[in-house]
Amino acid sequence: MRVGYTVRAAAVMLRHPGQGVERVRGRWDRHWDRREIVASGQPASARYGVTENWAQRLHAALAVPWPCAAAAEFGQVWERTEADLTAAGARIGIASYGGWNDGDRAFGEAIWCLVAHLRPETLVETGVAHGLTSRVILEGLERNDHGHLWSVDLPAVDSALHSEIGIAVPEDLRPRWSYVQGTARERLPGLLAELGAIDLFVHDSLHTGRNQKFELESAWGALRPGGVVVVDDIDHSLAFAAFAAAAGPRPWLAARHVTGPGLMEPEGLWGLAIKSPSEPGPAGSAGQRRAVRAGGLRAIEASPHYLALRASMSSSSPRDRRHSLIELSVAREIALAIRGLAPACGRLLEIQPPHGPEVLLFREQLARPQRTVIYDQVDRRDPDAKEVTEFQEADLETGRLPAPEGHFDVVVWNRELVTVKNVMPALREVRRIIRPAGYLVLSVPNLAAAHNRLLLLAGRQPTTLHVSDGDHVRGFAVPALTRALERDLGFSVENIIGVGIAPVTGSLLPRPLRDLGHTAVWVLRKPVDGSPPAAA
Repeated sequence: MRVGYTVRAAAVMLRHPGQGVERVRGRWDRHWDRREIVASGQPASARYGVTENWAQRLHAALAVPWPCAAAAEFGQVWERTEADLTAAGARIGIASYGGWNDGDRAFGEAIWCLVAHLRPETLVETGVAHGLTSRVILEGLERNDHGHLWSVDLPAVDSALHSEIGIAVPEDLRPRWSYVQGTARERLPGLLAELGAIDLFVHDSLHTGRNQKFELESAWGALRPGGVVVVDDIDHSLAFAAFAAAAGPRPWLAARHVTGPGLMEPEGLWGLAIKSPSEPGPAGSAGQRRAVRAGGLRAIEASPHYLALRASMSSSSPRDRRHSLIELSVAREIALAIRGLAPACGRLLEIQPPHGPEVLLFREQLARPQRTVIYDQVDRRDPDAKEVTEFQEADLETGRLPAPEGHFDVVVWNRELVTVKNVMPALREVRRIIRPAGYLVLSVPNLAAAHNRLLLLAGRQPTTLHVSDGDHVRGFAVPALTRALERDLGFSVENIIGVGIAPVTGSLLPRPLRDLGHTAVWVLRKPVDGSPPAAA
């Protein structure tokens, strides 16, 4: 059995090396968390001042009566959930999922009451395992007939346990649930950026101080005024105490588990904090937006597919190196854009991808990726890409694209639009195969880039258009192409990004310099009602 576990765990770590590094880092962090608690000279329960009548205090903070009807219903929900798990053959309770405990009953009751009284629309949790807490939340949302839950979870390193993920959640509750696989550091920033604002956040993933701090700081900035964060196992580190001191929530409390021991005490602790109604929400938090972007870029740059893409672009001449840096920056910005769309996306199409690892990098940003499709005239996929992608030959000049109408969630066309003569018919076909409210991420070299303007003044050919040594036959300036995308094709422009001023920089440009950049990236959305574009 031990040999089987070792083989399975090693296979998971090799397939996902970035996640493997985080797992190893987590073990090291737990060691230092213990040392920090011991060095503080007092147990966690003394530091937090445990609230014994937490239910009464919580309801007072929410300004709702106690006892409440919702709390009276919770016992039946919890017992039904445990019975369903037992009937499914799952072992429940202490150390039942890869050595980790199932959710605590008091923790679950607090969340049930919060869902009942706040009637939240947008909820995010980290950590799923068997899904007891997820089930409680989803039962509450169904009771309200309102709201949706997004759950970020890194499956256990033992692949034999993967079939048990979310086993407590029945099919009839799943329409209100989106499961986002990966670590919180990989997935949470992009998810919060896409959702914009959340009403309730539940932390029940890796309980190290480093991870709790990251999740709480990320979620607090996205939390609406009056929203709540609920944190399990706060006794595992000093992170929740430090967060409460720094954030100054309206009230916060710590309470004891009723099922399950703590890290260093007979009983574990959980806590919650309520954001003051007077505190600014996410819309006014520029720092939060910067933090979300920085976190997303860190995760992308740690990806083995990004590292492979960077290695594939290495070149010898200074000119080629500068060009490769811009291409790499463009790919990074496209990946970051897709990452922000991840909760609503699964079906990805990439048109004429110039590099093999790029396809895998973009696919990796999706929360629930299906088999990615590639349209091109020649199949240039490497073996790794062939495992998770499907190639279809497509004539972008004259042919109708193979997919049915509204098939793809996201389409990426990176740079190669400049090789197409009949641009508008091709873009109309691309628009046709995007679902209503789906996205096109489009990038092209900028005909009006600063270096091209200087070349034209000197009577030289702009690099965007080739004469005899390349296949760039079309050129686009940012304002003109933007008007065509909006007016003629009916897209909504979500964002326009300028990248690189050759040969000075290959990085993201501030908005005033966007139209002078080497390459422009558009994030475009098809109308929700799928209304047709203007006539040609």
